[in-house]
Amino acid sequence: MTKQEFKAMLDTLAADWEQKKYDHAASFFAVDVKYGDPIRYQFTSRPELLAFFRNDEGYDQRTVWHTVLFDQELQIGVVEYTYEGTHRYHGMVLIRISGKEITHWREYQHISPLAWEEFVGVTKF
Repeated sequence: MTKQEFKAMLDTLAADWEQKKYDHAASFFAVDVKYGDPIRYQFTSRPELLAFFRNDEGYDQRTVWHTVLFDQELQIGVVEYTYEGTHRYHGMVLIRISGKEITHWREYQHISPLAWEEFVGVTKF
């Protein structure tokens, strides 16, 4: 996967979550994906992940990607984001790609009412 393909995939995922196209969003992930937040949840299959996506509690969803880095040789990306759904989360995710699928997704995030610029403050890139 190239950096441009990685960015396009992220943009499609954000649109899919916003439009509640969860089946399509889940199709970007490997059948045996390893997905989680080390403190809150962990999933080891696409069906588990799809159930997690569908459990949106009826809230509208919005994802904005901020800093996007992708190492084409290693096929690993690091992305800062803001996700709004049940809460506003600001976080970072590490993503491993194999072929055209996401095999690993590890996110770290904080709940905050602040806008991204206020949240990151002087550390903004």
